[in-house]
Amino acid sequence: MTEPASRSYLADRILEAVLRWISIVCMFVLVVLVCALVLIRFFPLFSMGWSDEIVELAFAWMVFMGTAAVWRMHEHITIDFIPQALAGTRAGRILDVIVGLLILGFLGVFTWQGWLLTIQSEGNTSPMLTLPKPLWYATIPVSGLVMMIYTIIGILRPRRLVPPDPEGIKI
Repeated sequence: MTEPASRSYLADRILEAVLRWISIVCMFVLVVLVCALVLIRFFPLFSMGWSDEIVELAFAWMVFMGTAAVWRMHEHITIDFIPQALAGTRAGRILDVIVGLLILGFLGVFTWQGWLLTIQSEGNTSPMLTLPKPLWYATIPVSGLVMMIYTIIGILRPRRLVPPDPEGIKI
């Protein structure tokens, strides 16, 4: 592997780990807080009024970072019978590029609007913990940027879809 290729591979692996661990930690925080909130309803020893803010923050970061992690591996839900039928053909490659460009357009708007939302929330804080509100919204442009990068890579590098076997599944 060449030096630039090994660097990009290492960066990809690090990004994968970061996206997955952010999602895992956020999910763990959500499970712990929700369990604690249920217990406090039965045994009201103390108040956790601050927990709603952490639940919202953890949920937002879990969803958007998890989406970027899934996007990276092409594990998201897709309807792929047409791309599979055209796999390995010129028409299939053209379809991949057109779909990639449409997705890139959507992600561009998504990322830009997420950035504007983050900037507009500057100076606002959460009521209980007084955390900066941009923390809630920053996950949108970050995940959008990650998904845009992987979409561009997907457009530039042809997918390695295998054409369907004309004889069907062999057992």
